[in-house]
Formats: sequence, structure tokens, C-alpha cells
Amino acid sequence: MKEQAFTPRADTTGADACLRWSHQSALVKDTIYIYGGQAKGSSGQASDTWNNNFLTLSLTSDWDAGSPPLKALSQPRGPPAVANGYLWHNNNNLYLYGGLFSDHPVTKPTAFSIWKYDIAAGEWSDITSNTAVSSDSGSRKIERAAEGAGISVPQQNKGYYFGGHLDAYTTEGWSLQTARVYLKSLLEFDMEKNVFRNITKHGLEKAGVPERADGVLLFVPWGSEGILVALGGGTNDTFSQLNIVDVYDISKSQWTKQATDGPTPKYRVNPCAAVASAADGSSHNIYFFGGQNLVPYAEQKQYDDFWILTIPSFTWIQIDTNRQNVPPARAGHSCQMYGGNMIVIGGYVGQELSCDSPGIYVFNASGASWTKGFAASTSKDNKGESNAVLAGPAEYKVPQVVIDVIGGDAYGGARVTKPARAPDQDSPIASGKPGDYKYTTISLRPTGAVATVTNADGSVTTSTSVSRSGGGGSGSTPNIGAIVGGAIGGIACLVILIFLGAYIWYRKKIRELREASAKLAESNGHSRRMSEAGLGENSGILSGMEGNESVTDLSGKEPSFWGVLMSPRRSLRVVNH
Repeated sequence: MKEQAFTPRADTTGADACLRWSHQSALVKDTIYIYGGQAKGSSGQASDTWNNNFLTLSLTSDWDAGSPPLKALSQPRGPPAVANGYLWHNNNNLYLYGGLFSDHPVTKPTAFSIWKYDIAAGEWSDITSNTAVSSDSGSRKIERAAEGAGISVPQQNKGYYFGGHLDAYTTEGWSLQTARVYLKSLLEFDMEKNVFRNITKHGLEKAGVPERADGVLLFVPWGSEGILVALGGGTNDTFSQLNIVDVYDISKSQWTKQATDGPTPKYRVNPCAAVASAADGSSHNIYFFGGQNLVPYAEQKQYDDFWILTIPSFTWIQIDTNRQNVPPARAGHSCQMYGGNMIVIGGYVGQELSCDSPGIYVFNASGASWTKGFAASTSKDNKGESNAVLAGPAEYKVPQVVIDVIGGDAYGGARVTKPARAPDQDSPIASGKPGDYKYTTISLRPTGAVATVTNADGSVTTSTSVSRSGGGGSGSTPNIGAIVGGAIGGIACLVILIFLGAYIWYRKKIRELREASAKLAESNGHSRRMSEAGLGENSGILSGMEGNESVTDLSGKEPSFWGVLMSPRRSLRVVNH
């Protein structure tokens, strides 16, 4: 069935908000997209906070956190106003999955749907009727879940959604008198084929993975296809552990557990997190910020602490931010990682703060510090001096607080190559090797360029948020063909440059030898004339030059380019001037 496209409404609102939280966000290339969630236009607004505002935040130039370039796009006509869903993405499209409908006023959820936004066309379409469920998902129906943990792996055209819940605000026909159901399944969506896969077994029972909502899910490029790391979350009564985390091996479709080392963050829900990878792939660092406690109900406390979980060591490291300009404590925010910058967007800040506008903050992932704004590259002031108050440079470098734990330097070289606590025997990181996941980035060391791999966005940063990415954000299998093709293309260019340089050198030497040959011919003629005239003191000149192999007479056939290339001394007998 053909996708049904919807023309956006003409109004563009939502860029200015007193508070914004529980939205969906995605980092695609150098733009963050923000959809829906809840927002207040003023501190006194108590209802009608659900919306389907659609915004962008450009990362192509420097900006101050007090005036980020938030841009409101035309509001979609068709996609529902939801909160706590997820925006999956590849490099061309966004996919809106899940989310809660409004509880004040109460809005009944519609039938399950999935919406695609074509970035180039600027158009939303309902693709629900074009989706399918994989055969190994059994007879389980795909439902709209909310408050789960989502992640995109754009280089694999896959999106994942872990946990969450179903209730009267997510599912059509669900009674308000029927209790909420928490989930522990992992939903996989193939963005290329529009196929869902409901993964409810594959080690869930063996690994003891609990049901949960309001956690985060991170993609880490480790092993053949990467791993997913689930952090935080809980139910109405319990929290999920942070001293033992759940790890999903994409290549094996299998869950395992991994104990962490170091001091552990307080258990929490609704944090944000993003991944940034060392240039050589020897460490992958999850930046973890904020969140809130779960109980007692309506008395939640928000956190403003900042942590790094470094992998493969799986060691928690707390960042000392006591002397930094830390944003207000928050939960329900999103993070995207872009190079060395982690962008924090929105968040619920409790009852004490009336407004948090514009609610955009930047963390320098390389320097492990909050900054005054975003730097697309190393920023310079009007005197040409580096602007240290911004987050630049854009390239991610491993911070010193991580180096102190795992060794190496800002570009990698981690000496800790396996978990500090013994991993499960089925764990994808049990081997203590980075694995063979392929990703590509170029970072500059002081001694030269280092070509390595990191996922495409920027992402990753990260993302994650970080995605990025999300994370602060910023991965079917990696595109090995593209990687190999790029490597072959680079080698071909290098070979062409070498041959071009060799040919230029060859022509120069031929020109020099022609000049030397002309001088030799002139000298020989002069010597013969002198000899015929009986000037004996010069009679040795000709014989001496004729015996000098440093000069070649080019009156015959010139040496070929290939002969010179293969044996330059024999072919040219170069003149030493």
C-alpha cells in the first residue's frame, strides 16, 4: 500500500518555551530534530502541555547556550502529540515510534501507528500499513509502548526500543481501571525493510533482565555488530541496578550481565546518556547526566550529577563539577553527542524553578566540564586567540579523568582492555579485545593524522545523548563494502600521486641529461679540434670525459619512464652538479 503523506500545517510554534521535557529528539548529520513531548508557554500553565511541535537545532556554527538557534518547523498534520516515545533515524529519515497521550486533559490513544519524516522532502507519512513483523516474533502484536529506552544505529539501518510500558495512555481500548504493564522485551525496527522484530527471549530469562521504564539504551561499537548497554530505569516500586548492567550482543541476539567497578551512581529514572569513542576505538565512554528518584510518588528528587561509564573496563567515574556552572537538576531531558560536544535539551526541573528557557546546555566531553556554549570547531576570538569558554574543539578526546583510570592518552591507547569485574562467559566483551566492529573517523594527533572508526553521526559523540547523543549522541552489519571501497580508493589516489611525482621527476632528469649531453657533444668537438691542431696539453680531456659514466650521451635512444622508475641509476646515470 502506498504511504499516505500529510502536508504540514502552516503554523510554526514551539521554539520559545518556558519549560520543555519528555520530548523525542534525534541527531542526523549536523542537525538535532526535536518532536513533541510536553512544554509550557508560561510558568502558570497547568494543562495542555502535550504538543507536536517540530523543531531543529543546527550544529553548523558556534552559538551561546543562552541563545541557541532553535528553529520551529511547520507543525505536522497527522503524527500524534506524544511524549516519552522515540525518534529512530538513519541518514535520510526520522521514524516516530511509541509515546504517551495526554493525561491532562485525558486524550484517548489512537490505534498503533508509525510515522516517517523524509528529511529532504520535508514531509511526514503514515507507514503503518507498509510495516511487517518478522517470523521469529511469533504471534505477538506490535503495540505503542512509552517511556522505554530507544537508540538508533543508522549505519545498520536499525532502531531499538527496550522496555517501557503499556497502559490507558498508550494503547487503544485499554481501560483506565486496568493496571499498567511493564515490559522487558526489546523491539527491533529495520528502517530499510520496515520490519519489526519483537525479541522477548534470547537470554532474557537466563540473564535475569527485569522489566523497566524510563531508562536509557546506548549503542557501543564493540564486537562484530556492536552491543547495546541498558542503564537505569525502574517500575512504580523498584529501580534497576547500576552496579550490574544489562548488555545485548546484536550479532547473537543475546542478553548478558556485566558488573561494574568504581563508585556507583544512585539508582534513578529519566536520565540522559550519550557515547563518545576514543580515536583508536580502545575505549568507549558513556556520559550519564541527571535523572530523578522514583519514590515517593509526586515527591521525586531531580539530580544534577555527571558520570562516565568507560567501556570495556565498565568502570564508573564521577565528574567533579563543584566549581562549574552546572545546569539545574533535571529529568526527562535528552542528550546528543556531536564530536566533543554533548548537547543537553530540556528536562523537568521540579517545582522550585518556574522556567528553564531556552533549556539548552553544552558539556565539553573532552574536557569533562560544562561550558557557556557550543563550538562547531575550535573557536577564535577577534584577536585570533582560542575561545576557551566554548566547548571546542569539535573532535572528541578522551578526558584526563578517564585516562587516569584506563591509561593511554587523549587519542586512545587504553591499557585496560577488559572489564575490571569478571564478565559472563557468554559476554561479547569477555575476550578482552575490541572486536572487529568497523567505523570511520579521522582525528589529528600532534604527530599526525590517525584514521579510525566511529559511527557516522556525529554522531556519536555523542550523542548520546549524545547521540550523541545522546547522547549526547550521536550502526544488518557494518557496511564493509563501503569501507573497503573507500580504502582502495584512497590507496589508488596515493599511487596516482606517486606516479605523477615520479613522472615529473623523470622529465626533469631527462631535461638535465639533454643539457649535459649537449655540453658533452660541444666539448667533444672542441677537444677533437684541439687535438687535430696539435695542442697536446688538452689531449686528455676527451679521453677523461669519455670514461666518465656520470654523463650519458642522449644522442641515441632516451631511457624510458618505466626503465627509470624500476632502475633509476642504471637508466639515468645521474649527473652530480
